[in-house]
Amino acid sequence: MRTKVALSACPDYSPANIQAAIAKLLGDLGGIATWVRPGQTVLLKPNLLSARTPDRAVTTHPEVVRAMIRAVKAAGASPIVADSACNAIQIERVWDKTGFKAMCGEESVPLVNLEKSSSVQFNWAGVVYSVAKPVLDAALVINMPKLKTHMLTVLTNAVKNMYGTLPGFQKTILHKQYPTPNQFCAFLAALYARVKPGLTISDAVIAMAGNGPTSGDLTHLGFLAGSPDGVALDAALCHILKIPLNKVPYLGSLQRAGVGTADWSQIEMVGNVPLPLQRPPFHIPVTASLLNQIPIWLLKLVAPYVWIRPAFTARCVKCGLCVKACPVKALRLNEGPMPVLTPTACIGCCCCHEVCPERAVEMTQSFLLNLRKRGKLPS
Repeated sequence: MRTKVALSACPDYSPANIQAAIAKLLGDLGGIATWVRPGQTVLLKPNLLSARTPDRAVTTHPEVVRAMIRAVKAAGASPIVADSACNAIQIERVWDKTGFKAMCGEESVPLVNLEKSSSVQFNWAGVVYSVAKPVLDAALVINMPKLKTHMLTVLTNAVKNMYGTLPGFQKTILHKQYPTPNQFCAFLAALYARVKPGLTISDAVIAMAGNGPTSGDLTHLGFLAGSPDGVALDAALCHILKIPLNKVPYLGSLQRAGVGTADWSQIEMVGNVPLPLQRPPFHIPVTASLLNQIPIWLLKLVAPYVWIRPAFTARCVKCGLCVKACPVKALRLNEGPMPVLTPTACIGCCCCHEVCPERAVEMTQSFLLNLRKRGKLPS
């Protein structure tokens, strides 16, 4: 039997339209009772990456989560909302700015700080990591990502959103341990297989293309997307938006591990959104895909000459978030107008780009990567 992926048309974030779109989406997937049982604790995991207002399309819109809260309550279960933001930013500030503190207060739903929760340790390929205990204790995890591009993983949606279940500075440390896109995506695949939410509902009303996940171009797609299989959901959205699957390495890892399907022939699309989408191309960042395309043997030989590094524009206000977020301490503040980079220490993880509230960080690439972009290096 093919895996269902549903698309539900939703022109904007008005409460009435969101409620109707959620009801349609859940109905097309079999109804909320397929997953939610009376008396259960259901954890809703949005993308609360940083302290941005909902109109910036960096975080999951609170109205989408509100609609799911009401659906879970109507099924007789008890919802909680939880996430762990970038360690450089206080989660309380994120709650305020994104509108989640106000929304959860209005709905009388707990807003759980995974940074202050206990966690459970796991081991993957010799590396120890921990997952927040509320995520593991919940009877059901409903994953609620924001559809965006990502400078390191190309796509951030169902699978990448599970990175927020890791509390504390380990998110930064893991970037240091897995510095290349392929290595980091292999870990993401292992983490998703460990947590594996029961249902994913993606906010794609206003998505982000280009240089996401914080500095890209706002793109109106006008739908919500959902599936019990987050891998199939990510793969289907790649297919719809014409993003080659081989540019998103974690999809192949999960497919080979038997965790979800990334095979378009095994996915059944349902809903009320006409396909193919009639819209301009959905641009993706070139940084990660360029590194992924270079053979490992060649990458090792030319490592000093193949890099992706941040550059700072005049928009920089020296807030210091990029310095706090850097996993290898390659950035420092001095008396000048912007942070100073130690190039040889930089691992190109894009954490600084991800946390910058002013869109002042631009990821630049070396001369050899520019040659690869033009097709001058072997693949």
